[in-house]
Amino acid sequence: MDKPIRTVLFDFEGTLVDFQWQLGAAQAELRKAFAELGYPVEGNYAEMWNAAAALAAPHGRLEALRRALYPVYDRWDADALTRWSPRSGARVLLQRLAARRVESAMISNVGRAALGAALVRFGLQRWLWPVLSRDDVIHLKPNPEGVSAVLVAMKTPAEEALFVGDSLADVRAARAIGMRVAIIRGGEADETAFAAEPPDWMAWRLEEIADLTA
Repeated sequence: MDKPIRTVLFDFEGTLVDFQWQLGAAQAELRKAFAELGYPVEGNYAEMWNAAAALAAPHGRLEALRRALYPVYDRWDADALTRWSPRSGARVLLQRLAARRVESAMISNVGRAALGAALVRFGLQRWLWPVLSRDDVIHLKPNPEGVSAVLVAMKTPAEEALFVGDSLADVRAARAIGMRVAIIRGGEADETAFAAEPPDWMAWRLEEIADLTA
């Protein structure tokens, strides 16, 4: 029998706020920038970064890669920040979890500046600890590095935690360390993206997540 959920880890964009990153344009710019630096990587924005970081780190070039590419990521974060709005029920869900003594945390591929500004703007920061951003890890989701770090900080076993996200990267990061995962429809990925790797739950509304912790 599954153990009760005492900790919920949230993705940010597409999960607690709507998805506003301009994926096509951003990924085209990033792909070109990586190639110009000698990293002809493919995939989406996270996969490109993880592949380039794996090539750069053994040669001591990771920080140089950050200095060159993170401003590009940050600029697209800032663009999305101008349009982000909380998804319906976000604050209510966090309040309900707190009332049930269920801890809430966050691991996001968004950078610290935009993430922090958005959480304060929407009044969500008080219920989330720790909050890990792109700046706090080497590898982005779907790599489970950040998810593992949050669970260690919270002293929560993976089997007692739930990851709530909106993308296949969220499913893969959670599954890699044995976590249950719920996907909120209407975020980054269409529901068909999960056909081969389904989450434990698919939810239409954020408020439904509270029922999983009862």
